[in-house]
Amino acid sequence: MGYSLIQTQFYLDREEITALYCVNKDKPELQCDGKCELGKRLSQAKDYQENEAEITLEELSLTFLHTKEEIQVTQQKVKIPIIHQGFYSILQNSERGLDFFHPPKG
Repeated sequence: MGYSLIQTQFYLDREEITALYCVNKDKPELQCDGKCELGKRLSQAKDYQENEAEITLEELSLTFLHTKEEIQVTQQKVKIPIIHQGFYSILQNSERGLDFFHPPKG
């Protein structure tokens, strides 16, 4: 895994990595917060890149990064009554939230 992906994963999951892998949890004055694990992972990536000059298709891996926050998508339907007068249709603004559809006031 490349350096930037390792760092991105570290900053996204920093609390979990600190809780699971940090060796300096008993020394809060060091303010390590998982940087020890980040250093290990970057060192492993460097060693891997030095030892493996070529990457074959069998060694290719894809990484999916996600956050722990939920994304909510909502859909709202709004009914707008139409009044027909001659050639033109006039939209009646009866629903809340559509009050910005009005002629300019002078």
